[in-house]
Amino acid sequence: MTNYILLEERLDEIFPIFEQFNTFSIDLETTGLNPLDSRIIMCQIGFPDGSNYVINAWKTDIKPIVPYLENKRWLKLVQNAKFESKFFLHYFGCRINHIWDTMLAEQLIMTDLRIGVSLADLTLRYTGKIMNKTIRESFENMKGHEFTDQQLSYGAGDVEVLFPIYNAQLEKINDKGLLQVAELEFNLVSVVASMEEVGVPINQEKWNTIVESYRQKHETSRLKLHDIIYDQYSQAEQLGMFERASINFNSPKQIKDIFIRLGIALSSTDERTLGLINHPVAKELLEYRKFQKVITSYGESFLNKIHPFSNRIHADFAQIGTETGRFSCREPNLQQMPDEFRQCVSDPKYSVVVADFSQFELRVLAEFSRDPVLIKAFNSGEDLHKVTASIMLNIPIEKVTHDQRFLAKTLNFGMTYGMGYNKLADMLNHNKEEKDKISQERAKQLVYRYKQTYKKATEWLNETGTKAVQAGYSTTLYGRKRFFTRPKFQGDQNLFDQEMASIKRQGANSPIQGSNADITKIAMINLHEDLKNYFGGAKIILQVHDEIVVLAHKSQAEAVKNVVVDTMVKSAQELIKAVPVSVGAYVSDCWKKGD
Repeated sequence: MTNYILLEERLDEIFPIFEQFNTFSIDLETTGLNPLDSRIIMCQIGFPDGSNYVINAWKTDIKPIVPYLENKRWLKLVQNAKFESKFFLHYFGCRINHIWDTMLAEQLIMTDLRIGVSLADLTLRYTGKIMNKTIRESFENMKGHEFTDQQLSYGAGDVEVLFPIYNAQLEKINDKGLLQVAELEFNLVSVVASMEEVGVPINQEKWNTIVESYRQKHETSRLKLHDIIYDQYSQAEQLGMFERASINFNSPKQIKDIFIRLGIALSSTDERTLGLINHPVAKELLEYRKFQKVITSYGESFLNKIHPFSNRIHADFAQIGTETGRFSCREPNLQQMPDEFRQCVSDPKYSVVVADFSQFELRVLAEFSRDPVLIKAFNSGEDLHKVTASIMLNIPIEKVTHDQRFLAKTLNFGMTYGMGYNKLADMLNHNKEEKDKISQERAKQLVYRYKQTYKKATEWLNETGTKAVQAGYSTTLYGRKRFFTRPKFQGDQNLFDQEMASIKRQGANSPIQGSNADITKIAMINLHEDLKNYFGGAKIILQVHDEIVVLAHKSQAEAVKNVVVDTMVKSAQELIKAVPVSVGAYVSDCWKKGD
């Protein structure tokens, strides 16, 4: 049992303790996960001398501790600080400044997202103690105002253990040279908390209309599949085992059986396999699945996420959602919404300001590699993809066609991911008739020509990938590291070579993608401050890779757009020196996908 001092009436006893230290740990117990419909019922504060205070928030107003949370004099140790930040922001308008988030710190240290970073995981990893987190469930929907000794000791234990975890993590962070990146992530917490607390407005009527149109398309596609199978092929008699109404187009077994009877043996029914088959059934089945995926992802289950109190969606953003440092989003995933549904993000009282860095990963590549041809292309002010097509195909830039620009765009972005000629051929041949498809040999020639065009960038990618394999990590412009574990040879040379090649590709791409993420995070922090200082009603509501979405009062929208662009450009220029930084922005009544 962890020792603690219970405070149920006045907080006077704790204030002198704050003055003795420059660090304290803090944790909350609440009736639920969302501050909109949950309340704080317990607040625990720990100090370096081992004293732990548990405040019964049922009986005691915790507002007097807010100044200590806001004051940067004290370092606050918190596990998953976004959670506490949202509650203090919602109830007290308070921003927790100068934090050490043990969850985020661990993600920087490990980078492998498969490794657990819960408080129980960290406690076991750094102290060897097993933490019983099932007691947490007893706080949910709690009716009485008295806590059991077990609950109080549990709460105190959560803040006590943060000190040994912090001490161990600080040493690791310093050893790995990650302190600057850690501070970036910690400073971003309050921005993400605000983003989630504000929420995303949805036009439900428009949304339902779009979903219904997809339901109709889905049913039309289902009927069309039956017609193709039964009415257009002589082999249809062989399908007698299937009644029209009994065909389950979601069953891999039935799909394979149907294709066998149509003279095609499928190794798999996945999208890539079906996409390579030039057959009406395969093409229509892909359409059917596309409609079904939209209905499943964005139908009633999505709208159920709209909170009844705010009429907005308050999604869960993970600021280290990938190994490269990019955000991810869940419950629901707002980052992958189809274009049509994006247009439902609107509020009649506000305008939507959308801004994104233009061709940013390629600008990062130019910064890293100092490729003279790539730098010249950006400095020309011309469209990079047209410039690339012009150089590669030896044609005047004004003669570049839409298809030629698409080819160059595919190569430009694919290069940073280590795309080979097989993948290039797949991408360029997608949805093309057989007669229009390019050959593997032609794709090979295009990749070779491209690498010759941007020779310095290609050399940098190869060298950086090799260094990542040798050193076991790659590094962004800002200093973020992604760590790799060299595979052990298990007797299969082919598998070993594939695993090593994968590390090399990731090692070359991670500095680019990770630098993009770092710079976007810097921009979010700076923009959050600028909006608060000049436009109190304007708020960041969404982040999608290098795109930032802001909700602003209509009368201020144009001025907000100018601030957003200026802040993003200046933030990027802290690290991007070799080429100009470009930010595209627009003001609209809704969120639309840019070019």
